[in-house]
Amino acid sequence: MVIDFENLGMPVFTGRDRGQKARHDLKLDSLAAGEVVQVRIPEETYAVTSSYFLGLFGPSVRELGGEGFEKQFQFSGPDFILSKIPDWIQRALRDKRDIFGRAP
Repeated sequence: MVIDFENLGMPVFTGRDRGQKARHDLKLDSLAAGEVVQVRIPEETYAVTSSYFLGLFGPSVRELGGEGFEKQFQFSGPDFILSKIPDWIQRALRDKRDIFGRAP
């Protein structure tokens, strides 16, 4: 599977709710176990916020664990965004919200 941010329609990706909508539209919850996902973030992208990342990928990070997520989801894109992903993964592991953003 390929997730190309260019097809998601914005140069700026913000908001947990928008990330959750993208997750739903991409059907990430029905992804086959172990299926490698190529995530392409175009060089023209201005920003991806942690809230968008957590909405889009947070449930996968929590389900797979940090190392499992990094094996299954392979990112390419601008260094200034890629350098933030390890921090966002750690944040997802600490964040216990469900897919609707509700804390336990």
